[in-house]
Amino acid sequence: MALRLAHGKIAQVLPQAAFESLPASALPVTDLDGSTVLSAFVDPHVHLDKGDLCAAGLAPERDLFTAITRVRDDYARWSAEELTRRMEFALRSAYAHGTRALNSYCDWSVPQGPLAWRVLQDLRTQWAGRVDLTITSLAPIAELDDATIAATIAATVAEGGGVLGWFIYPGAPMHLLPRAFDLAQRHDLRLDFHVDEHLDPPQANLGAVARLAHERDWGARTVCGHACVLAALEPAAREALLNDVAASGLGLVSLPWTNLYLQDNGSGPTEGRRRTPSRRGLLPVHEVRARGIPLAFASDNHRDPFFPGGDLDPLQTLSLAALAAQLDEPIRDWADTITCQGARLLHLSWDGVLREGAPADLVIHPGRDSVEVVSRPTRGRRVLRSGQWLAPADALPPDFRELDGLRRAA
Repeated sequence: MALRLAHGKIAQVLPQAAFESLPASALPVTDLDGSTVLSAFVDPHVHLDKGDLCAAGLAPERDLFTAITRVRDDYARWSAEELTRRMEFALRSAYAHGTRALNSYCDWSVPQGPLAWRVLQDLRTQWAGRVDLTITSLAPIAELDDATIAATIAATVAEGGGVLGWFIYPGAPMHLLPRAFDLAQRHDLRLDFHVDEHLDPPQANLGAVARLAHERDWGARTVCGHACVLAALEPAAREALLNDVAASGLGLVSLPWTNLYLQDNGSGPTEGRRRTPSRRGLLPVHEVRARGIPLAFASDNHRDPFFPGGDLDPLQTLSLAALAAQLDEPIRDWADTITCQGARLLHLSWDGVLREGAPADLVIHPGRDSVEVVSRPTRGRRVLRSGQWLAPADALPPDFRELDGLRRAA
């Protein structure tokens, strides 16, 4: 296969035989030589405000709520300069890997939450056309109990062109959930929930979100991330819950890096030693896809107390998911989870489908099939944006040494 590119778009998709017969005057045409071609990546669930806190000296915690507390304790040390430095490092990494759009959450604390929000707003303007940035608030659902605080968050999000996001934790006051939908409908906002980031079936809350999204006809504008509890439900309960999700029309985002790291984390002692985790934190992606529920994989946290790895590389995320969820043909059958599905969940102008007339924003990998790509996801990758190869300075992720100096004073 070969692509003819013109004016930053895909002008023509050609079979190899047609390419070989083209006269020289028909060029430029990119000969793919059997390589895998993907549309540029979309990463719908990341946390730029927390990214690279490990470089600042915060240790990984291996427990969700311990990590939350550790980061909240660090808020007072955040500044616009440091936030910009960490976030720009992440955006440069994502751009080099081939990401064209991502959604970052912003912890809503006072005053640091709005500070991160303002920095993200500035970066969205500066990075427009390279990495298109969606910004989503993230506050505990308990904040909905204070009408003034909730209204302020929603109004700020609406003014900033963002998405209204809430964290639904085990034991959360679910009687407040309708207020989230009230605010979204009043301000014409999309909704995004962190929900069921645990493995305790009696604490499952995804069903309540799905049923309310269905009742309010807001499913196409609602996304739920994590939903780890689906992996722990009995089959009949999981089937019923997935049916509710499918009926609602909402989308799900799976976060294999952090959920495999944090869930059933093995921190409890076994004869004085750590134990190996035995339960998986990955939502059942095969069952989700079988029902036609919109599904994307995403990076989530990177190099912070929630997860001490990651590099905002969707192709590496898909490679991990291929192992964790046993995806037989991750490139042929699941590549849309890091391209098209995320684009649809974020309501982007281009859905990521490669067709004539589509933007020539592409990731070209020398692997010729799923086995070769997943075996070496980062080796030999090339990125095209608007039909042009990335400049050498942009084509490699930044060096971690650039983060030296972030470490907190004792």
